[in-house]
Amino acid sequence: MVPTSNYTPVSDFYNGKTIFVTGGTGFLGKVLIEKLLYSCPGISKIYMLVREKRNLTATDRMKKFFDCPVFDRLKKEKPENLKKLKPVNGDLSQPCLGIDPKELQVIKDEVTIVFHFAATVKFNEPLSIAMKINVEGTEQVIDLCHSLKKIEVFVYMSTIFSNTDDKLNSVEERLYRSPKEVDEIYKMIKENDPREVFNPEVLDGRPNTYTFTKAVAENIVAQKRGNLPTIMIRPSVVTPAKEEPVRGWVANWMGPTATLLYLSRGWIRCHYGEDDFTFEIIPVDYVVNLTIISAAKFKRSDDIPIYHSCTSALHPVTFKETASYLIKESCKKKLVDIPFPWITFSRSLWFLGIISFFMQLLPAYIADLYLFICGHPTRYVKMLKKYSQNMSALHYFSSRTWYMTANRSQELIDGLSAEDQKIFPCSPASIDWSEYMATYLHGVYRFLLKSHY
Repeated sequence: MVPTSNYTPVSDFYNGKTIFVTGGTGFLGKVLIEKLLYSCPGISKIYMLVREKRNLTATDRMKKFFDCPVFDRLKKEKPENLKKLKPVNGDLSQPCLGIDPKELQVIKDEVTIVFHFAATVKFNEPLSIAMKINVEGTEQVIDLCHSLKKIEVFVYMSTIFSNTDDKLNSVEERLYRSPKEVDEIYKMIKENDPREVFNPEVLDGRPNTYTFTKAVAENIVAQKRGNLPTIMIRPSVVTPAKEEPVRGWVANWMGPTATLLYLSRGWIRCHYGEDDFTFEIIPVDYVVNLTIISAAKFKRSDDIPIYHSCTSALHPVTFKETASYLIKESCKKKLVDIPFPWITFSRSLWFLGIISFFMQLLPAYIADLYLFICGHPTRYVKMLKKYSQNMSALHYFSSRTWYMTANRSQELIDGLSAEDQKIFPCSPASIDWSEYMATYLHGVYRFLLKSHY
């Protein structure tokens, strides 16, 4: 698709706009704010909801906010744009988001675009807490949007895995039914185990409270948006930045990161599943760029435009390929702890048990024994236990595969000018997986292990 003569560049859409962001202190949120301030310099200001934490006010937390490497290029090249970010004391779980009435009125008068990124992403969060933040918090943001005098678009950040269960082989860019009605959920919480341990059968096929409540929240958005111009973004597993704002930047160990590191160093030799299963990941900068583009190119429709930010539809990478690229890079940089790293995939639990004992657990005990004899703290058995706990949480996703469609997203990308595609890259087709896995590994060492190899 070739842009028409009256095509408006993405950055121009944001000229003079005032934006409200929730979840701005998170992994995705930081990259969104940096990209908006860097590539859309005409923005008027960005209000960012910040919760008080450990007796630190929003202003106190902001003093450390810009210390993150994400903002290095902005501080160096466009430092004046940092002044456009305005922290707002608040809390997603409170009425009116806990915002001071005077500040709230200013927001109602000025804000034109809302990006709702805030959520609890812990898989094992008690259902009552996940509902409070992911569902009730989303309702509070929608209520705020309805009171905004100049609202042009509301963007809700969901997850592609909110609609994955054993009954589905693929996930399309459409709204799926809610797993349960809200009243039924609260009744379930009240009458169930006080520890709130819910299995997939109770959660309508969802493996954890995170994906369950995000599915519920999607339907809350659909039910309560009214005439609100609304967009929904569903990313897959969000991983380190491919290019921007810092190549390889990653903020935490969530998701598959720890597992991939152990695999690259030779500690993981077996994995439950098939080697041709799709490893559904997407770089954080690609998610942010698609989000920014979708708001700029929004057109009203009866249905909510839903965009998938994923790779399996157009340019998939398998578990086996991922492992191969990581091991190759690790060997190249001499980062391997146990020689001759390899990995095998199987659905046979007894076979995996044998491999795990002889090729993972036994070497870990031997390595710890060596450290103990040398007077050093042991760490390898503990590391494997952490890996096992991590894989227990991720088993549902790593032991099966889905096909994620992305026709609407690709159509949106194809409709951009060449210049906008260059400024806001987000097409999976542009990813060189071998190169990206090297970037991934480098980011883990640099930003999480604080080590340069």
